[in-house]
Amino acid sequence: MKKILFPLISIATLALAQNPTIAKNDPFSQMDKMFQMQMKQMELMQKQMDEMFKAYDNSAFKATPMVMSNNSILSSGLQDKGDHYEVVLNVGKGNVKADVKAKDGLLTIKVSSENKVDKNSTYGMIKSYSNSSYMQSFTLPKDANSKKISYDLKDGKLVVKIDKVKK
Repeated sequence: MKKILFPLISIATLALAQNPTIAKNDPFSQMDKMFQMQMKQMELMQKQMDEMFKAYDNSAFKATPMVMSNNSILSSGLQDKGDHYEVVLNVGKGNVKADVKAKDGLLTIKVSSENKVDKNSTYGMIKSYSNSSYMQSFTLPKDANSKKISYDLKDGKLVVKIDKVKK
């Protein structure tokens, strides 16, 4: 702003010095008009951003939250399926182990995977090991039955089912 303002002031001062008829007019009126135009543009941008966030609040993203960890495990969040709640995690294929527990109204899901590759090459035996782990907790709704939790690990997905308390 300073880089623009100082040259404009010096130009206005020079114009006034060379032409006394300009002095009758306000030398800063052009700057006021430029400032007003900038303010209108910023107000328009603010209005567009407000509309964008309002649309996001009403979108499906809010209804089904997505969580992503460093190892690309995606969670659909805790979803109400009518007679039960469900969480779906994309855990990948391979040697994947899952541990699902509920305690004090909190559902905790732990997933670990281990990959081991032994490969012969012209340079000798190549051995590769990788381990990854993931943990996420969800607050269970009051009508969730923490004693009736089941899960299935199939086709790279972990599906956790939490029954609701029968009324």
